[in-house]
Amino acid sequence: MRVLLLCTVLLLLLVGGAVAADTNRYSYLSVDRVAINLSGTEATVVVDYRVDPGIAPLVAIFGRGDLHQKVRRVTGFQDGRIVELSMERAELVVEQASMDYGEGSYWFPAHTFGVVVPSLTISSPQNTRELTQTDTFPRGMGHFGVSQA
Repeated sequence: MRVLLLCTVLLLLLVGGAVAADTNRYSYLSVDRVAINLSGTEATVVVDYRVDPGIAPLVAIFGRGDLHQKVRRVTGFQDGRIVELSMERAELVVEQASMDYGEGSYWFPAHTFGVVVPSLTISSPQNTRELTQTDTFPRGMGHFGVSQA
């Protein structure tokens, strides 16, 4: 019985990913919004998403390990440390997201996401850039702050 349940869960996960026609969708996640806040070399990434209703109970029962991986994949920050994770939202901290050019100047480089993000906001202490329906942050962005050296 346990094997049958596990096979059913795996089949649902595979089918969910294959049926995904929405560009903001990866497997059972549909991304609504990504906000990145830059501070020095660190970035805080907040992702708002929806988990398919049929999969949500399975995630609750079997744990959120797969959800962790999917959030990292859709954000494109595989090395991000997840500090908050729910069925609707995740917050990651990326330690070396920006390059430190010294004297308090930083560069957040171009970035590619794993899905098309309907609403993307990238903020620094000096500037905010907003994009819609994009899977990349194309040119990067310079910002200033207190040097961490």
